[in-house]
Amino acid sequence: MTIAIVLKVGDGLVLGADSASTLGNQDGVVNVYFNAEKIINLHKGLPIGAVTYGLGNIDRRSTTSLAKELRERFMGTDPKWALDKAGYTVQQVANQMKEFFRDEYYAKEYPQKVKDNHGNAKDVYAQMGFVVAGYSAGQRQGEAYTVEIDDKGVCTVSPVLAVNGYGAVAKGQPEAVLRLLNGWSPRVYEGMVASGIDAKDAMKFLTGLQMEPLVQAYMPIQDGIDLVRYLIQVTEGFVRFTPGAPTVHEPVDLAAITYHEGFRWVQRKHYYSPALNPPPPSV
Repeated sequence: MTIAIVLKVGDGLVLGADSASTLGNQDGVVNVYFNAEKIINLHKGLPIGAVTYGLGNIDRRSTTSLAKELRERFMGTDPKWALDKAGYTVQQVANQMKEFFRDEYYAKEYPQKVKDNHGNAKDVYAQMGFVVAGYSAGQRQGEAYTVEIDDKGVCTVSPVLAVNGYGAVAKGQPEAVLRLLNGWSPRVYEGMVASGIDAKDAMKFLTGLQMEPLVQAYMPIQDGIDLVRYLIQVTEGFVRFTPGAPTVHEPVDLAAITYHEGFRWVQRKHYYSPALNPPPPSV
């Protein structure tokens, strides 16, 4: 599992994620690894990136490894995939990500046939998602879209942070973050509806609660980074004391995307020491 967060303030976007990767089967959790990569710079030189959640591997490879292949296409010469630096949009990138992962990889492995308790085979789809965030060409404000495959295999692209808006999006295991930011989580809404309260009335009541706003449009980008780090740490602590496997765990990876500086890593783990692997000389 995962906690993946994208926060937008006036000066830019912050992407954050933990490093837990859960390996499971029909019987439950087999193992949890603590070094998964979940943030990707989708084009070196352009202010656009993504964070992944849900299914972390396809064709025995991580989604971030495959995303780097997509990055090669974005930076290549194939007119179908190459991004026009003067005309690309974040929505276009999200749609291309949908085509790449769903059509070329996901559709080859899913649905999978699994037998139920009665021995009958049924189709099972793994849920998979990305938040694609950044700046469209010529745009001074960032935006974000989700690319999600649900438990029925349906893939959708949806706007979640508009050009003229701000806020935070939490995916994967967002329970703790939603409680902190909103004062309630979808579980509260579902419980109210299950108890007989009209769905519209329940939502009107919950969204009308006056909570202390943690996200402000005028926050400096550094404070946005600190907030995302804090939200991930809160989630890790919440999961630690919740019965079950440690499905959210350090280290924390963070990146910021701004109009002037582009995509910049803020905090990133390496399986190698940068001191032992200096960058190649410029050509």
